[in-house]
Amino acid sequence: MAHSAHPRTLSRSGKQNDAALSVAVLTLGGTEWIAGRIYIANLIGALQLLPDGERIAISQIAPHTSNRTDLNESGAGLNAHWFAFRATDSIADKLRGAKRGLRHGKWPRSLEAAVTRARATVTFPVLDSLGREFPIPWIGWIPDFQHKRLPHFFPEEEIRRRDRRFQEIVNDAWHIVVSSEDAHRDLRRWFPTEPLRASVLPFVSVIDGKWFEEEPADVAAQFDLPEKFLIFPCQYWVHKNHDVLFEAIRILRDKGISDICLVSTGRTNDFRNPDHFAKLQGFLRQHGLDAHVRILGLLPRSQEIQLLRRAVAVIQPSQFEGWSALVEDARALGKRMYVSDIPVHREQQPPHAVFFRLGDAEQVAELVGKDWPDLKPGPDFKNECEAREEQQGRTLTFARTFLQILKRTAATRKAGA
Repeated sequence: MAHSAHPRTLSRSGKQNDAALSVAVLTLGGTEWIAGRIYIANLIGALQLLPDGERIAISQIAPHTSNRTDLNESGAGLNAHWFAFRATDSIADKLRGAKRGLRHGKWPRSLEAAVTRARATVTFPVLDSLGREFPIPWIGWIPDFQHKRLPHFFPEEEIRRRDRRFQEIVNDAWHIVVSSEDAHRDLRRWFPTEPLRASVLPFVSVIDGKWFEEEPADVAAQFDLPEKFLIFPCQYWVHKNHDVLFEAIRILRDKGISDICLVSTGRTNDFRNPDHFAKLQGFLRQHGLDAHVRILGLLPRSQEIQLLRRAVAVIQPSQFEGWSALVEDARALGKRMYVSDIPVHREQQPPHAVFFRLGDAEQVAELVGKDWPDLKPGPDFKNECEAREEQQGRTLTFARTFLQILKRTAATRKAGA
């Protein structure tokens, strides 16, 4: 795809003082995209674990519709600045945004005014271009290029919309972040730009010590779950391959493993394929699998973590990921995993992982069936302890890599400025 020279170059006017570096974190996610909220929580959590001499100021920038509870889940105690519209919006849109802001009890400000009040030097993560005239440098984040790799899962208008959005980010951002080398290759292929304008920032799951203060068996008992169960906590997007897991469970049940059980959590909708979940439910009814596949819906993060700890193993069968948050969660908890053999999962290199051919329910059933008699319900305290030690170093690497990206971005300026 054609692209023009970018209007920003590296500054020769001196180095950014690290002490003055600060970031305005734009909130993401909500109930429609839980992974976005978790991404923000992991980023803020990692930055807060840096030694005192390396820490930077962090502010949260949130739309007026957000509430303090949501923000506390991402970063308790941080300064929050609210916005109701963009400075570039029409007068009518500004008035509508101002009215909504006042109804939510928040003084209506523009996003531009909010980041200025936050005194931030860089804004991140940005999913929709903020334009080239935004008052401070901003970093675009492109989670993945699924619409390019798996276009058959998207309506044509959604493909065009994502193409426009990603190209605007590449054209306008001071810097661009992707989460894996696999995604970086996709960026270079479909939205090429100068090499120094893009960075790879693999995220990790930041451990909360409170996770280990609860008893996982008690949480499992709240849902009347059996002693042994596998778990796949993921929204019912078509590309996540729930159908492969359900078929594998059918095979295992039909082979005489009468206590096989899969726990499924997450939202059950896919706006691209509204009938997807209903078809999966039909499969379960047709084969009498309701007792073997327990669908719990969207759970609070705290409960999901305890079910991950309790499960005998985690299964991740997805066709495509920008960087798998589930693999990171399982790794942080020292869990055994069965994961699809896709490039990103190989890049993540999870310990305690068994890979299976993408979409191969027979192989999933074979691997799980062979291990099932020896799989024990968690938590495995030895594995958890080892994982927590490993995660300390990985979390600091995540935070420090992000700081380097911030520094490079803050050290840029408009050509001629």
